[in-house]
Amino acid sequence: APVVRLQDDVGEGAADVDAETRGRDRLGNHVATIFQIACGGKVSDTAPQTLASVTTLEARPSVERQVAASLRDLIVGGRLREGTPLRHRELAERLGVSPTPVRVVLGMLGREGLVEIGPTGRAAVSRLTREDLEEVYAARLGVEGLAARLGAAAVGEADVARMRELYGRLRPLAHPDAVDGYLSTRWELHATCYRATGRERLVGEVERLFWRAERYNRLILTTRPRFRSSLANYREFLQACEVRDGEAAERVIHASIRWAVELLGDTLPSEREPGRA
Repeated sequence: APVVRLQDDVGEGAADVDAETRGRDRLGNHVATIFQIACGGKVSDTAPQTLASVTTLEARPSVERQVAASLRDLIVGGRLREGTPLRHRELAERLGVSPTPVRVVLGMLGREGLVEIGPTGRAAVSRLTREDLEEVYAARLGVEGLAARLGAAAVGEADVARMRELYGRLRPLAHPDAVDGYLSTRWELHATCYRATGRERLVGEVERLFWRAERYNRLILTTRPRFRSSLANYREFLQACEVRDGEAAERVIHASIRWAVELLGDTLPSEREPGRA
């Protein structure tokens, strides 16, 4: 089975619980002191007198964040296939965590479109459908097109140099046996441009949609001719960034997204077909 236990530092053993309890106790003491000061109450001579006494809590890896990263990677990488039941107690046992963070993460992945949660609360990996493809890629048209237009006009020389380096690394990966490396490298090429916008919220939304579309991208990138077409799109994108032509960069993104929809649309089942929720 592809689901493996997370590292011990995200478990819920006695040491973790004790550390968390001590953190809460310290926070409670600080809050009580601040409340007394704010209300004009008398504070003991040994109590801190200023907000400078409020110290940062001990850093602790988020169990939910690590569970989400693990399951998201398994789903978008195709190791948990569409329709696979996701039983939170079984997942919790395999990951070495309690059921609570798994339940929270399944709801999160449901909002991301990677997991379907039925009326009875049962979860499964969401199915790939024509409607989902169209909706995800329509959202990318708008959001990613904007990021490309703004980013290409804003990239600096260091950004362009980084994009050239990534394009050079992308070329030998353009074949079906290296699809994992190809997808991760091409995101870095795109992201170098998009981050030049300085708009973290925009880049975050583009990245969310980019990785949500990865399962469809894997269906596309199955032959060398398709890899060649994909690589040609990245070359055009790089060229637009080299001359700071935002409108050209946006056109390349739009053309590549439409190419993907036209290629896959008719091959996917519709949600309106009998037996599909």
